[in-house]
Amino acid sequence: MSAEPGARIAMMHKLGRAEFDMVAMCCIRTLRMAESLARMGHRVDIPGLGPEIELLAPGVRRVPIEGLAWSSYDLVKAEFHGGFDRVVAHGGGDHPFLVVKLGSVVGPKDTPGVYFFGDVWAALDATQHEIARRARSVAILTQPSIDLWQQVHGTNTPVLSVPTGVDAVIPPRRVDPYAALGLSGRAVLFAGNIYDDQQREVNLVWQDRLNRLGRALRRRGLTLVAMGRGSIDQLDHEAVHHVGTVPVDETWDWQRGALAGVVLAHGPGQHNESSKIYYYLRTGLPVLCERPVPNADLVSVTGCGALVELDDMEAMAAVAEDLAVRRPRFDDVAEATVRDHSWDERAARYTGLIAEAIAERGGPRADRATGAGR
Repeated sequence: MSAEPGARIAMMHKLGRAEFDMVAMCCIRTLRMAESLARMGHRVDIPGLGPEIELLAPGVRRVPIEGLAWSSYDLVKAEFHGGFDRVVAHGGGDHPFLVVKLGSVVGPKDTPGVYFFGDVWAALDATQHEIARRARSVAILTQPSIDLWQQVHGTNTPVLSVPTGVDAVIPPRRVDPYAALGLSGRAVLFAGNIYDDQQREVNLVWQDRLNRLGRALRRRGLTLVAMGRGSIDQLDHEAVHHVGTVPVDETWDWQRGALAGVVLAHGPGQHNESSKIYYYLRTGLPVLCERPVPNADLVSVTGCGALVELDDMEAMAAVAEDLAVRRPRFDDVAEATVRDHSWDERAARYTGLIAEAIAERGGPRADRATGAGR
């Protein structure tokens, strides 16, 4: 895929770390999108900490954030509320073509199903109003979040629908990680963040559900294995085997060896999607998903897994038991997921915006960013 002429793009991720943490989904998302934009013919810089320019992938660099010449870029893309806050803090908030990618969108404090309260809600709300004032466009994960954005901020800011993507190429099968745990052939996987103290309400709800699901699975001779970040202080470790954080390249074997992958909803009115669904489907792993998750329709469309009612852990465990007996295969689902939901497909949704940014700047220019050319 190629776009001519290519643009200069700065992508600001929300974490202020010097190195990319390929456990955190926000870092995975930023790097994968940058790689896809580079494959389209654009040149992408990711401002970060440290004084050196570092090549992260063909056409993708990490560059020093201090003193960054924002005006040298055709387009500045901020990832989530935190990425936007960092752009503003480092002097890029007045760029004429600032595009902000949003996951969760907050509305009034009492918006059902949106789990942000108190000071956290207030900070996100203030940031959103600044985004509505400054951004040329916003890209949002789901239709419910788009609807909420337009309800709160109106329709003056153009909106793109850009869900999460998934890797088109993944490492080959290497090991069965469950063998060392004595769980080969009977593990059900929950892969991902269960939130921290900033979203303690969600964290406690999810720990409780994982405990009850783990106990229900154990009664059926199966084991719930969980991985990822977030507080696990209330987790019943006799019911849930938590393996800590796992780099993205190693998660594929955990998925290949599992019976099913679990997806939990925040509540009855959830707006933000689950990236887990795309990743589970990428390996043909059956998905056990609570119905309120906005992209749960992927489970129905593919037939790969089952939807259960919110907070019905017994029903979820019963489906897992059935899968353990039948052992269905969904090899075609992995192929379809790459075709329809790859990062390249997601990056292509920005084509019109990028062309508009280039045209507004008067066409392609020589290297303008800080530091050396390419």
